[in-house]
Amino acid sequence: SGCYNLIPVFDWVKHCVVSIFLVFFIAFLPLFLQELVEYGTGKVLLHLGKHFLSLSPIFEVFLTQIYSQTILSNLTFSGAHYITTGHGFVTTWISFSILYSRFAGPSIYMGMRNLLILLYASLAIWIPHLIYSWFSVLSLCIAP
Repeated sequence: SGCYNLIPVFDWVKHCVVSIFLVFFIAFLPLFLQELVEYGTGKVLLHLGKHFLSLSPIFEVFLTQIYSQTILSNLTFSGAHYITTGHGFVTTWISFSILYSRFAGPSIYMGMRNLLILLYASLAIWIPHLIYSWFSVLSLCIAP
Protein backbone atom coordinates (compact mmCIF):
# COMPACT_ATOMS: atom_id res chain seq x y z
CA SER A 1 0.00 0.00 0.00
CA GLY A 2 1.19 3.52 -0.73
CA CYS A 3 3.51 2.33 -3.48
CA TYR A 4 2.93 4.08 -6.79
CA ASN A 5 4.33 3.28 -10.19
CA LEU A 6 6.42 6.41 -10.77
CA ILE A 7 8.60 4.98 -13.52
CA PRO A 8 6.50 6.64 -16.30
CA VAL A 9 6.80 9.96 -14.47
CA PHE A 10 10.59 9.63 -14.25
CA ASP A 11 10.75 8.69 -17.92
CA TRP A 12 8.66 11.76 -18.77
CA VAL A 13 10.99 14.05 -16.76
CA LYS A 14 14.03 12.51 -18.46
CA HIS A 15 12.52 12.95 -21.92
CA CYS A 16 11.58 16.57 -21.17
CA VAL A 17 15.08 17.46 -19.95
CA VAL A 18 16.71 15.76 -22.92
CA SER A 19 14.39 17.59 -25.33
CA ILE A 20 15.14 20.94 -23.64
CA PHE A 21 18.87 20.35 -24.06
CA LEU A 22 18.33 19.31 -27.67
CA VAL A 23 16.46 22.54 -28.42
CA PHE A 24 19.13 24.50 -26.52
CA PHE A 25 21.93 23.04 -28.63
CA ILE A 26 19.96 23.50 -31.86
CA ALA A 27 19.53 27.19 -30.94
CA PHE A 28 23.32 27.55 -30.66
CA LEU A 29 23.98 25.71 -33.91
CA PRO A 30 23.71 28.71 -36.32
CA LEU A 31 26.08 30.84 -34.23
CA PHE A 32 28.46 27.92 -33.80
CA LEU A 33 28.54 27.13 -37.53
CA GLN A 34 28.94 30.76 -38.59
CA GLU A 35 31.87 31.32 -36.26
CA LEU A 36 33.34 27.96 -37.21
CA VAL A 37 33.40 29.00 -40.86
CA GLU A 38 34.72 32.51 -40.14
CA TYR A 39 37.25 31.94 -37.35
CA GLY A 40 38.00 28.23 -37.06
CA THR A 41 37.57 25.57 -34.44
CA GLY A 42 39.79 27.00 -31.70
CA LYS A 43 38.24 30.45 -31.77
CA VAL A 44 34.67 29.14 -31.77
CA LEU A 45 35.31 26.80 -28.84
CA LEU A 46 36.97 29.65 -26.93
CA HIS A 47 34.02 31.95 -27.64
CA LEU A 48 31.41 29.38 -26.54
CA GLY A 49 33.50 28.58 -23.47
CA LYS A 50 33.56 32.28 -22.51
CA HIS A 51 29.82 32.43 -23.13
CA PHE A 52 29.10 29.63 -20.67
CA LEU A 53 31.72 30.71 -18.12
CA SER A 54 30.23 34.20 -18.01
CA LEU A 55 26.99 32.53 -16.82
CA SER A 56 24.93 34.11 -19.57
CA PRO A 57 22.54 31.11 -19.63
CA ILE A 58 21.52 32.14 -16.10
CA PHE A 59 20.63 35.57 -17.43
CA GLU A 60 18.66 33.98 -20.27
CA VAL A 61 16.47 32.10 -17.78
CA PHE A 62 15.83 35.38 -15.91
CA LEU A 63 15.10 37.21 -19.16
CA THR A 64 12.62 34.58 -20.32
CA GLN A 65 10.79 34.75 -17.00
CA ILE A 66 10.58 38.55 -17.23
CA TYR A 67 9.20 38.30 -20.77
CA SER A 68 6.52 35.87 -19.64
CA GLN A 69 5.66 38.01 -16.59
CA THR A 70 5.32 41.09 -18.80
CA ILE A 71 3.07 39.32 -21.27
CA LEU A 72 0.88 37.92 -18.49
CA SER A 73 0.50 41.27 -16.76
CA ASN A 74 -0.27 43.03 -20.04
CA LEU A 75 -2.91 40.45 -20.90
CA THR A 76 -4.38 40.62 -17.41
CA PHE A 77 -4.44 44.38 -16.93
CA SER A 78 -4.37 45.51 -20.59
CA GLY A 79 -1.49 47.83 -19.84
CA ALA A 80 0.26 47.78 -23.22
CA HIS A 81 -1.04 49.90 -26.06
CA TYR A 82 0.77 51.02 -29.15
CA ILE A 83 0.01 54.59 -30.06
CA THR A 84 1.22 55.59 -33.50
CA THR A 85 2.93 58.94 -33.50
CA GLY A 86 4.72 58.84 -36.80
CA HIS A 87 8.02 59.54 -35.02
CA GLY A 88 9.29 55.97 -34.70
CA PHE A 89 9.73 53.94 -31.56
CA VAL A 90 9.64 56.10 -28.44
CA THR A 91 11.84 55.17 -25.48
CA THR A 92 12.19 56.76 -22.08
CA TRP A 93 15.06 56.73 -19.62
CA ILE A 94 14.28 55.07 -16.28
CA SER A 95 16.80 54.70 -13.49
CA PHE A 96 18.29 51.29 -12.72
CA SER A 97 16.80 51.12 -9.22
CA ILE A 98 13.26 51.57 -10.56
CA LEU A 99 13.79 48.97 -13.28
CA TYR A 100 15.31 46.55 -10.78
CA SER A 101 12.42 46.97 -8.36
CA ARG A 102 9.94 46.28 -11.17
CA PHE A 103 11.58 43.16 -12.57
CA ALA A 104 13.49 41.50 -9.73
CA GLY A 105 10.48 40.85 -7.52
CA PRO A 106 8.57 38.49 -9.82
CA SER A 107 11.72 36.55 -10.65
CA ILE A 108 12.87 36.12 -7.05
CA TYR A 109 9.34 35.28 -5.86
CA MET A 110 8.82 32.63 -8.53
CA GLY A 111 12.35 31.29 -8.04
CA MET A 112 11.98 30.87 -4.28
CA ARG A 113 8.55 29.28 -4.63
CA ASN A 114 9.89 26.80 -7.19
CA LEU A 115 12.98 26.25 -5.04
CA LEU A 116 10.84 24.98 -2.17
CA ILE A 117 8.87 22.71 -4.50
CA LEU A 118 12.06 21.38 -6.09
CA LEU A 119 13.68 20.85 -2.70
CA TYR A 120 10.73 18.75 -1.60
CA ALA A 121 10.76 16.77 -4.85
CA SER A 122 14.52 16.21 -4.66
CA LEU A 123 14.34 15.01 -1.07
CA ALA A 124 11.44 12.71 -1.87
CA ILE A 125 13.10 11.05 -4.85
CA TRP A 126 16.34 12.01 -6.56
CA ILE A 127 17.02 11.57 -10.25
CA PRO A 128 20.03 13.15 -11.99
CA HIS A 129 17.81 14.95 -14.49
CA LEU A 130 16.68 17.29 -11.69
CA ILE A 131 20.07 19.02 -11.94
CA TYR A 132 18.69 21.00 -14.90
CA SER A 133 15.73 22.10 -12.80
CA TRP A 134 18.07 23.15 -9.98
CA PHE A 135 20.08 25.22 -12.45
CA SER A 136 16.96 26.96 -13.78
CA VAL A 137 15.43 27.63 -10.36
CA LEU A 138 18.66 28.92 -8.85
CA SER A 139 19.16 31.19 -11.83
CA LEU A 140 15.77 32.77 -11.13
CA CYS A 141 16.88 33.43 -7.55
CA ILE A 142 20.42 34.61 -8.35
CA ALA A 143 20.16 36.47 -11.68
CA PRO A 144 18.35 39.58 -10.47
